[in-house]
Amino acid sequence: MLAKQTLDLIKRRRTSRYFDKYSEVNKQSLERILEAAIWAPFSIYQLQGWKFIVLTEKARDQAAEIILEDPTVLKYIRVMYENTSWGEDDKSWLKLIEDFGKDLGGAPVLVVALALHDPNKHHRRHNIASLWCAAQNMLLQTSAEGLDSGIISFISDKMEDKLTKFLGYDPKEYFPAYVLNIGEAQKTPDIVPREKKDVIIFKSE
Repeated sequence: MLAKQTLDLIKRRRTSRYFDKYSEVNKQSLERILEAAIWAPFSIYQLQGWKFIVLTEKARDQAAEIILEDPTVLKYIRVMYENTSWGEDDKSWLKLIEDFGKDLGGAPVLVVALALHDPNKHHRRHNIASLWCAAQNMLLQTSAEGLDSGIISFISDKMEDKLTKFLGYDPKEYFPAYVLNIGEAQKTPDIVPREKKDVIIFKSE
């Protein structure tokens, strides 16, 4: 039964963009979500050199303002939707971007994942992979807690440096890999079908 429940949880998870900003995120739930993060597989090159900065209330609003000062966040989301099969037919995502750009979707909790800079390309790839494993752990635990979540990633070095400084860390040492939104969604996204053909491939010789 556990195997099926785990797969059902993975399938049930959604990336939410509309949140109720005034909903409460239970402290015990949040602690379990963050504990799930630190139990992700970690890179031998970093040995858990991560930071998960939890932002609420004023700190959350200040961070959102810094992120949204840079137009590339919304441009990136727009490009992602424009290059999907469902984005061609359903233009409701245009309103989503407009609303999301006002306050990062209004999630009451933001978790910023900081990674250590590493000049070694091989090490850096391992470290980032570990952080994204932590993201999946948090996304799944959030869903298990009856809450909703979404990921925000960046392509602006300038904004990343400013956000890192705001969080009290040196941009030469750390950079934000992503931000996780946590809260109660006002709208649950539709299921996006997954392809198996030519994706899952078995070979025995």
